Amino acid sequence: MIILKPRTRIGHAGATIVEVLVAIALTGIFMPVLATALVAAHAGRASSIQQLQAQSLLKEASEAVRSIREKGWTNVATDGTYHAVPGASDWSLASGPETINGFTRQIVISTPQRNAADTIVASGGTNDPSTKHVVITVSWTKPTSGSLSTDAYLSRWQANAVWSQTTQADFTGDTLTNTCATNTCDTNTAFLTDSAYLQDSPATWQLPSVFGGYNLSTNTTGNDIFVATISGVPYAFLGYATGLAILNISNPASPTLTGTYTTTAAVNGVFVSGTTAYLATSITNGQLVTVNVANPAAPALLKNFQITDTNNVAATAVYVSGTTAVVTKKKVGKALLFNTYGEINTVNVSNPAAPSLSDSINVGSDCNNVWVNGTTAYIGTSVTNAQLNIVNIATPTNITSSATVNLGANTASVVINSATSTAYIATANNTSTGEVRIYHLNSATSLTSQGSYEVGGNATGLGLDTGNPDYLAVTSGVAGRQLMILNVTSPTAPTLVNNITLSNTGNTVRIYGSYAYVGDADNAKEMTVVYSGYRPSGTIESSSFDPGANVGYNYFTFTGTAPAGTTLQFQIAANNVGSGWSYVGPDGTASTYYTSSGKIPLSLVSNRYFRYKAYLTTTNGQVSPKIDDVEVNYSP
Repeated sequence: MIILKPRTRIGHAGATIVEVLVAIALTGIFMPVLATALVAAHAGRASSIQQLQAQSLLKEASEAVRSIREKGWTNVATDGTYHAVPGASDWSLASGPETINGFTRQIVISTPQRNAADTIVASGGTNDPSTKHVVITVSWTKPTSGSLSTDAYLSRWQANAVWSQTTQADFTGDTLTNTCATNTCDTNTAFLTDSAYLQDSPATWQLPSVFGGYNLSTNTTGNDIFVATISGVPYAFLGYATGLAILNISNPASPTLTGTYTTTAAVNGVFVSGTTAYLATSITNGQLVTVNVANPAAPALLKNFQITDTNNVAATAVYVSGTTAVVTKKKVGKALLFNTYGEINTVNVSNPAAPSLSDSINVGSDCNNVWVNGTTAYIGTSVTNAQLNIVNIATPTNITSSATVNLGANTASVVINSATSTAYIATANNTSTGEVRIYHLNSATSLTSQGSYEVGGNATGLGLDTGNPDYLAVTSGVAGRQLMILNVTSPTAPTLVNNITLSNTGNTVRIYGSYAYVGDADNAKEMTVVYSGYRPSGTIESSSFDPGANVGYNYFTFTGTAPAGTTLQFQIAANNVGSGWSYVGPDGTASTYYTSSGKIPLSLVSNRYFRYKAYLTTTNGQVSPKIDDVEVNYSP
């Protein structure tokens, strides 16, 4: 009998064992992978959480830094490594990094550099103290190392402010060297107020030029000029062959005729006191004419006063001091009964409408001009060996000749500078010495010769620049030097500053402000106006601006004009001590200048005190560069 064995069962059991073994083997293979996957998944979840936490810490630090900056630039001005510390209501920086729940957070502040193109560069540039590079980093080491960071640039632009100079008061607080603020320095109305420019008054006469003039329709000669103001308006009173012309010289470049007073003979001398014009004339019955000029457009006769003599000779000059007019005349004769009517006369003009003769002195020759200094009259004469006659007029009704001086030639003009006790005398051509003589007044009657200047011909008139008495104007008939400007700073050695050529002989000259008004023997222009010209160069050094603490200076701005032939440029300086200024241009060196507005060089940005220096030049005697305003922008 055949008995079958259960092979199938045996075979199934073997298969099961194999499957188990295979399963065990597979488990050994996949379990580490699964475990690793599970660990990686868990680690990834932790890293993501850390990144989120790090981002939060990074954002918090960024906001803290901005808040700290907004409180003031000084809070972030110092380079270094910091961390933010919260306060009750704000943040502050503390030195070094910080650790927060396994995270390390730090704020690194550094100063960036900029190149010449103002671009931030890694190296080789110049530190920019008004910009800070801020790098904030948050890092961790577990379960794995990682970090997040952000960087930004902070600038000192917040709460910007401006220091400016825009008014006359601003500029006059500066150090003005040969420069001036507002048009009060000059009668030239072309310049506006609240500006600064090269000064011309007191004039230096370094760049004079014929600036204008006036031509009377009568084709005559300007004999004498007197400049005075009536109701605040400047006028030139011009005496000529048949009258007096009153010219408005508010604009010296273009005088305008305001009024005229017509006479029957020449007006040889003019003096204005108050609202009365006193005219020394050739009128036979009116050698002294008084005219009311309160209304320059309608001058009115007050009196034709005859200073009696047998020949009724012409009066040559007049000078009014108080209520006394001293009138000089040509040589006079002798009247009947041996009464002598003199060439030197005092006239009581306490009432200009009713003058009366006080006294006379006869010197026997022409008296040509007069200047009164105190109670002494200095009379230029044609008397041989006594061309200067010094007369005591302390008592106008009893005048006496105190002394005479031999000048060697007829005297044409005398001018006294009472402040320096100096007498300037012009004479006719003099072979022994110069035609311009300078004397020191030791006393009213004692003179000491100091120096002279050779004109080269007849000196006809003198005008002292009272604004700057270092300068004396001289008229003459010498070709090419009808008007001369002398520097008389050293009375013993006067020097020529400039010759001004006029069309004909200069007869007389008056200086008013920055202009010389010349009476000409020129029928086409009886009065010539000569402009002193601006100083060729000058500076304005500002006062120090002090904002009270170190600031960041950003931008320098100015507005002004520089006409052809002129220049206007600036340099600036800044420091933390308020003294020892070193001026530089836009590139930070002393060899460059601002010719237009521009940035503050980085070397000057971070400072407390600030100044500027303006440099003005001209080669044109009629124009000047002008500054309207200056300002500097800064950040606290």
